[in-house]
Amino acid sequence: MREKQSREKQAEGQKSHVRELDRIYRDDGRANETAEETEQRHSEDIFRTIARRNNTSAKEAEQRHSDDRLWASARRNSMPAEETKERRSDDRLRAIARRNNESFEVKNQRQASDRLRTLNSRPIESNEQRERRIHCNTLGNQNRIGAETFDARRNRLQLERMRQGSLRASNWLYLKDETFHYDPNFDYPNFPQIVIGSMSSKCPFCGAQKVEAETSGLCCSSGNVSLQELPQLPKPLKSLMEGNDPKSKEFLRMIRKYNSSFQNTSFGTSLPMLHSTGFKPTFRIQSQVYHKAGSLMSLPNEEAKFLYIYFLENDDAEAKRRCTLIPRTTKSLIESFQKMLHESNHYVQKFKTAIEDNPTEDLQIFINADKKLIEGYERAFNTPALNEVDIIIVGNDFEKRDIVLTIRSNELKNICETHISYDALQYPLMFPRGEDGYTININEVERGTANQINQMVSIMSFYSNRLMVRST
Repeated sequence: MREKQSREKQAEGQKSHVRELDRIYRDDGRANETAEETEQRHSEDIFRTIARRNNTSAKEAEQRHSDDRLWASARRNSMPAEETKERRSDDRLRAIARRNNESFEVKNQRQASDRLRTLNSRPIESNEQRERRIHCNTLGNQNRIGAETFDARRNRLQLERMRQGSLRASNWLYLKDETFHYDPNFDYPNFPQIVIGSMSSKCPFCGAQKVEAETSGLCCSSGNVSLQELPQLPKPLKSLMEGNDPKSKEFLRMIRKYNSSFQNTSFGTSLPMLHSTGFKPTFRIQSQVYHKAGSLMSLPNEEAKFLYIYFLENDDAEAKRRCTLIPRTTKSLIESFQKMLHESNHYVQKFKTAIEDNPTEDLQIFINADKKLIEGYERAFNTPALNEVDIIIVGNDFEKRDIVLTIRSNELKNICETHISYDALQYPLMFPRGEDGYTININEVERGTANQINQMVSIMSFYSNRLMVRST
């Protein structure tokens, strides 16, 4: 008691001198103690600190935390760069050692506390603090990734994939097998994993309607992709597609069968299809998928199929043959589509004209892989010029991607997927006039203009643009 009163009366200089002597005495004592004594002292200090802090009030604890932060901040600001680097290295090693020894429950509790602290701190940070935090995080990530070894990078990417997979799986976990356990009391349309929102976003460049989560450049690469607008469907296809025909429901339910009745090419793979075991409503393929084209006319004693059917003697025989090949199709619909394609599809027209004008066995029909659209009236479809679907003589040269059809042959030829007629020949009801598909020589344009630039439209950009919904 007397010592305490004596120290209170001491001048500040005397107090500093006494503290310095205490530190020297303490340092000398610690330098001579054994490892066991050091560990014992640390343990006693920890227990003494815990006991003291348990008896402090909330206000005193808050004041102590504030003083500790100020003291630590002042001490770190006065540290030279080398000491700061060493301190951070020691802190990291100490944190790693501590976390390696923590239990699963302690780890979860620590991570939950970290998340809560982050959620509480970020709403109150200023713009400057936020920018500094993002900048520091970016630099830290770049330095860490730049210094990692090949094995470390591979492990990091693998962990990220596993973490993403676990996160996605957990988001869908409560919907697992829900198809087989449908509950009418659940409001499925409002499940966040199912609802993608309305198409309330509209592209300012091409007018495509999109949901909010879709990227801005998905439809037209932000104005760099400008394709000729597809024309309206001819009758009766338009009314059937829009549901304005009594047979619309039947047609839409079996649209693939009706398209197969008129397709000019067949589906094939580079390796044989895999045989399915048991009942499976699908088939399995391996390796590359191809569209294949045969000859224009069937061989002697061979049944007509694909392109051959277009050249039968009359419309009735043509319709009957299509209904025989594709069962459960309605003859009246087949006849209406047949009439439409003969009148509107320029491929069918060119094939028939070529055969009628050149009735020889040596005839070959050549379809250029990169034929260009003819410039004309906007929104109108232009049929190709004569030099775009050409008749050539045997022995003439042609490009590798071009399609060359002979009069009669038992050979099937693969059609390159970048051929401009690839889609129209396989899907005649989607492209009833033979509209052009993707080819490798479509140029992008300057944003907001029609000026072409030295950049080609990718196949993904082409079909993304075509598949978008736009208001008419």
